[in-house]
Amino acid sequence: MSETNGPRRLAVYAVVDKEKDGVRKSYWTRVGAAFTNRDGSITLLMSAFPIGTDKLHVREPREDERWPAQRGAGLETVEARP
Repeated sequence: MSETNGPRRLAVYAVVDKEKDGVRKSYWTRVGAAFTNRDGSITLLMSAFPIGTDKLHVREPREDERWPAQRGAGLETVEARP
């Protein structure tokens, strides 16, 4: 993603696989956010620490759970430099 568009915002989900009555189902719980850095690396900001799974999935957030700034709430992202 180019710098003019800002950092790419992603969602972090904990994925728990469970089986009930012979049917296997995956439950996804949002546990944080991820942002790409200028050098291509990714920063994870965890709001919860998943217990019971070792599977984390990083992807674009669903349309109904966008950050307020993406919904036009007038919030601004500012880059802090040391």
